[in-house]
Amino acid sequence: MNQLRLSIRQGFGQIGIETQNASVDIRSPMGQLSIDQQPAQMDFHSEPGELLIDSSAAWSALGSGPHMEWLNSIYSQIPNIVLQGIAKIVEDGNRMAQITNPRNAFAELAQNALSNESSIEYVGPASYFNVKIQYEPKPAVTHIEPVKPDIQYTPMKPEFEYNPGRVEVYLKQRNWIDIQVTTYDWYR
Repeated sequence: MNQLRLSIRQGFGQIGIETQNASVDIRSPMGQLSIDQQPAQMDFHSEPGELLIDSSAAWSALGSGPHMEWLNSIYSQIPNIVLQGIAKIVEDGNRMAQITNPRNAFAELAQNALSNESSIEYVGPASYFNVKIQYEPKPAVTHIEPVKPDIQYTPMKPEFEYNPGRVEVYLKQRNWIDIQVTTYDWYR
């Protein structure tokens, strides 16, 4: 027995999509910078300092100072010399009064009388403190006028390049339906 058989086949449609991303290219060139710096106006002024040297005490110690000062130094020693002379006379008198001393008092006194020792000091003591040094520095006068720098900057515009993306949609496979009627033998 032959019967009819209905056969239906179908294919689905397929959509294809291709994309390409957009891209941006940005370049930023460096700006132009110009700096001009003039030197500052500077004025320095300094008076010379004062150096004072007093060597009068050193010349007096050498006996070469002012004449009146030298005479006054000798004159000021006289009272002590007189007192020393009186003390020497008293000492010599006491020596002569010692009659129990076996040595000859007059010979000793005569021998000491001929000594040339002078008790007057004609020069002063030598010392580095005799020269006095004094220095007075003068302050330095400083005047500075600053000058501002001249800064020039020219910016450069950034460069943009845009590459647009794309989307391509297409039909990759069409949909279809196949309907067939065929005979069908049940026993075969």
